[in-house]
Amino acid sequence: MAKRAKSGRGRKAGGSSRSNGNGTHRLFDDVLALASTLVRGRKETGADRLMSLASSTRDFADALPDMPNVRSTAATAAESLEGLADYVLHTEVEQMVDDANVFARRHPIMTLALSVGAGIAASGYLRTRSDTPAQSRRRSATQSSTRRKSTQKSQRSMADERPSANA
Repeated sequence: MAKRAKSGRGRKAGGSSRSNGNGTHRLFDDVLALASTLVRGRKETGADRLMSLASSTRDFADALPDMPNVRSTAATAAESLEGLADYVLHTEVEQMVDDANVFARRHPIMTLALSVGAGIAASGYLRTRSDTPAQSRRRSATQSSTRRKSTQKSQRSMADERPSANA
């Protein structure tokens, strides 16, 4: 009877650790499914914006007839943007996540740099979105006050450096 309890406990503990792993995996899959549902509706919009950016880049390249190196670089960038738009439009979200994982494993430093850049951009965007109009006016007033003080200090220091007419 004691052996049954031990073996029962052992199975239960082993089963619960497996279910925790499966539960975590299931939770990740559920979050991924929710995200893919949200993203699917915006894929076409994102692809359209990428195509628009590619078109603008191509127009920029065409406007540079006297700079062949810059023109070819801009044309290559436009082609890359068109390829990215096509990828976004025709690839499932799960495959994009897998591709991002492969990229991150192959290029860890680039991934870190992109993550830092995205974090800075997101925090700036969120900070401006979370500002109330009063906070925005206060920040603007503080910045202009700081600029005025800096200008006044530099004007005073320049006046102090000038030789006086009486000397």
